[in-house]
Amino acid sequence: MRTALYDEKSDRVLSRAHPFHDCAFLSRESIYRFPPTLDVSIIVPCYNAERFLPHCIESLAAQQTGCRYEVILVDDGSRDGTGALLEAAAEANPAFRCFHQANQGAAAARNEGLRNARGEYLLFVDADDVVSPNYVQALVDCVKADGAELGVCAYYSFAGDDRRYKTVQWGPTIEARDLNGTPWGKLFHRKLFEHLLWPSGYWYEDTVLAFLVYPRVRKIAGTNLCAYGYRSSLQNATHTGRNAPKALDSLYITELVLRAMEAAGLAAWLDGAEGQERLIDQFYLNQCRVQKLPKECTGEVFRLQSAYARQLPVSSGRPRFDSPLYAAALRNGSAALGDLAVRLEKANKALRLLKSRLPGQARR
Repeated sequence: MRTALYDEKSDRVLSRAHPFHDCAFLSRESIYRFPPTLDVSIIVPCYNAERFLPHCIESLAAQQTGCRYEVILVDDGSRDGTGALLEAAAEANPAFRCFHQANQGAAAARNEGLRNARGEYLLFVDADDVVSPNYVQALVDCVKADGAELGVCAYYSFAGDDRRYKTVQWGPTIEARDLNGTPWGKLFHRKLFEHLLWPSGYWYEDTVLAFLVYPRVRKIAGTNLCAYGYRSSLQNATHTGRNAPKALDSLYITELVLRAMEAAGLAAWLDGAEGQERLIDQFYLNQCRVQKLPKECTGEVFRLQSAYARQLPVSSGRPRFDSPLYAAALRNGSAALGDLAVRLEKANKALRLLKSRLPGQARR
């Protein structure tokens, strides 16, 4: 049995910058309050979103589908006009339901949506994003045609001026390793969240998808219909997190996920090529996210992750690591090599993007 990723020595060092807190997000009982009586539940967590929320609501109300769907709008203690917009949407459209809670973060808002979901399938939409009129129908059609538990669509990113600057499409086959870590742009069968909630109070809570959802998916279906528009913001954790001690949440959520995998009987998955690829790539991401923190923090994160990685068996497969250099650094316990891999992050990203656009490759 492998030792834990996080230990008491690390807690003494890292808690001075940002403390670890435990968080239970697995449930023995079903998390759902209602049985599935609809085809799809669309869950939208909302916090101070009045600027872009009307566009999101309009796009969800304009769905051209024969599916029975609901839109669950969760106001996470907003201090602007978000709550009033949600109430108006629910009053105007019987498919919309509105819930209010004290501010607890996006994870807690998604959890409130999950508990109240009545759909056989689940969609998560961010309050500042938009979807095409055939978003619901296209995803439902593709999963049902292939007997899949998870469906994905092509998507595009756009800036504040509505200018599109990136489109992501799929190759002829889709594997779990090709998927990004975000919940949007994906249709999940209800059973995938039957006993799982989002870790509340943490940044990077989406990490649960890669380790607690994707490994349990037997088949993934996809459509290259570009049906989801992701609004890129300089205010989200991806852009702001590296300047804050709370970037350590990336490591902490990895520790929590590893514990949960043990409890869910998924730990053996880490011994294979796919599991090791996911974990080492997560370690690399953790290291990149904390790179601007004090040296004692970055060094401790590397020490922990290297010690854990060296417990993993040599895989008989061929993992495709995002940074082979960082993977080698972990195996060799070389902090200097790990630091070099992080400093080459931008060049590494550009190279991966170039490779992903080769013929026959999924665009990640």
